[in-house]
Amino acid sequence: MAPVLSLVLAARLLWGCAAKDENGAPEEGMTITVDLSEIHRCSRVSPEITVAYAPKGTKFYDVRLIEYGAEEERFFGGGTWVEDGSGVIPEGVLTRHYRGPCPPGTKAVDYAYVVSAMESENSQPLAVRLYRFTQE
Repeated sequence: MAPVLSLVLAARLLWGCAAKDENGAPEEGMTITVDLSEIHRCSRVSPEITVAYAPKGTKFYDVRLIEYGAEEERFFGGGTWVEDGSGVIPEGVLTRHYRGPCPPGTKAVDYAYVVSAMESENSQPLAVRLYRFTQE
């Protein structure tokens, strides 16, 4: 994903989290939270991800972890999870070449979990959200 596109999606996410309708749902739709802890650092164990307000028709989620910065983006793997109505992508289920955030030494590195709500394979996502964070 191009850095400019990442920034645009992140800005929409921040605005969407702040704007809510009278039913409590964000005007921009889907939101995600990530329960990231020390156990997930440099680990093959992915964190639990909670998805709220997924679009109707969502059959599964495609999740990717990327490192981004001044140079080029790096893919740290991810995976898919079938939408089961719980809104929870359990800890440890991302197995497609997944490796957790692992910055070198004490250098701060920017990462993002990219969660796409999908209706079917080879289709456009119904919604895409980023969970951005910096780790040292």
